[in-house]
Amino acid sequence: MSKTELTRQVESALWRHNNEQGTFGCFEVTIGWFGKEIVDFITYKTNGEFRCYEIKVSVSDFNSKANLSFCGDFNYYVIPNCLLDDLRKDTAKRFGKDDLTLFDKRIKNSGIGLITVTERGELNYIVKAKRKHVNMGTKATLLESMTRSLNREVKKFYEKNPYWVTEEVAE
Repeated sequence: MSKTELTRQVESALWRHNNEQGTFGCFEVTIGWFGKEIVDFITYKTNGEFRCYEIKVSVSDFNSKANLSFCGDFNYYVIPNCLLDDLRKDTAKRFGKDDLTLFDKRIKNSGIGLITVTERGELNYIVKAKRKHVNMGTKATLLESMTRSLNREVKKFYEKNPYWVTEEVAE
């Protein structure tokens, strides 16, 4: 399944925001050796902290029954800015209320953060994530999972442009 333009915009913004010294990130990380969970984007910081990001680009995507892999110290939904009002209206409608803040309250009570991405690629933290206790065994699994996924990405890169092949310089 190919990615939508909105998904690519959100991924680009997440990558740019987290591309800093001491932070390592990877997209589409399968958790565990035989894992059924895939984190859309995960970061590991040198202080031992993991952050997991689930990217949602439509109301149906947000409400889908797909597994959510919130296994980090901090966990976030990341949505395009244009989706926030739709989610607020949908939540109010589903619960038969006129309260457009219900969506934000439900997210806040879950402990999961909410980040919106503007059309210009800026991240806005709408709801702050609560720290979750992650034991050392889970952290080791997350690190192994990231390593496997990062190796997959390196393989893709080297198939297109192996560093050991040099171009012949015309004399």
